[in-house]
Amino acid sequence: MIGIIQQVLLELLEEKGGEELKQRVLKRAHVDPSVNYRIDKNYSDDECLRLIAASVEETGFTESEVYALYASAFLKKAQALFPRFFEIADDSEGFLLRQARIHAVMASGLKQQEERQHVNDKFSASPIEPGKVRVIYRSPNGLCRLYQALAFEVASLYGDEIEFDEPCCMHKGAVHCEFIITWPNKRQEVVHG
Repeated sequence: MIGIIQQVLLELLEEKGGEELKQRVLKRAHVDPSVNYRIDKNYSDDECLRLIAASVEETGFTESEVYALYASAFLKKAQALFPRFFEIADDSEGFLLRQARIHAVMASGLKQQEERQHVNDKFSASPIEPGKVRVIYRSPNGLCRLYQALAFEVASLYGDEIEFDEPCCMHKGAVHCEFIITWPNKRQEVVHG
């Protein structure tokens, strides 16, 4: 995983519980306490999953609560680092349709083509009709709940309301997760427009 993922998680832990909480999570996850994650470097997926699990255990928050806090922190960091990604989208639908390409741009700093391709292959988004988007998520990491938290946070950022359906999920034996994201207010405009 690109280092920005872990970097934001550790910053969030420090913000919520200080250096002590961050160090407890690193220790529980069996990660070097002096680690310095870089956004232009790929790190072990397993290490990131251990950090997430350790964060849940050490904070006492549910996984969903950790993902919601993370989504908010991640978007703040992304807005500061990559403001243009947010400026080019008029609304959350436009942003989420571009998210796979944004993900690829963030991976472009990785030195190995194989690593970049691994990141690029994780998900894709396509319009079904105005106000309705299909996302296919293929990552073996199984972080579909994190994607969902990020989608809701993006919608909130743009002042949009979304509905999120998951017709198939890797956690239920499917080969990939499929999300159908609907903007009900936009769909009503299309129907009545």
